[in-house]
Amino acid sequence: MTRRQDWLLLALAHRKGLPMTPVQIQKTMFLMSAEAKQHVGGGFYKFIPYNYGPFDSDVYSDLDLLESHGLVASAATSRGWKTYAVTPAGLTASGSIEPAADARAVGYLKQVVDWVCSLSFPALLRAIYAKYPKYKANSVFTG
Repeated sequence: MTRRQDWLLLALAHRKGLPMTPVQIQKTMFLMSAEAKQHVGGGFYKFIPYNYGPFDSDVYSDLDLLESHGLVASAATSRGWKTYAVTPAGLTASGSIEPAADARAVGYLKQVVDWVCSLSFPALLRAIYAKYPKYKANSVFTG
């Protein structure tokens, strides 16, 4: 079974070193939990409605863990948050994880990563709120 940290690494690896924002990562993992639940397992993330929709702080803990193992690198932004990207070691590790993961779920994950990264921040939140309105409950986003 693929661990939740593996799905996180596979998502970042799909970008091949291009960074993802926290919102893009959160929404990717959320969509995996909502749309590919049967493939990600019972120990996956548990999302709650938060400032910008579905959120689980464990995503950040897992990013920190992956970073401590040299598989992910973070970079501070001028806005006070970080972006995350896979490292060369992370790409190598993901290459051994992907063949063991469910191929349909990996394909879906790649589609989700491409989709979330193609949208602006407001468009991504609007799309998530349109399909999953309960996650808008605590949102500070008004756009």
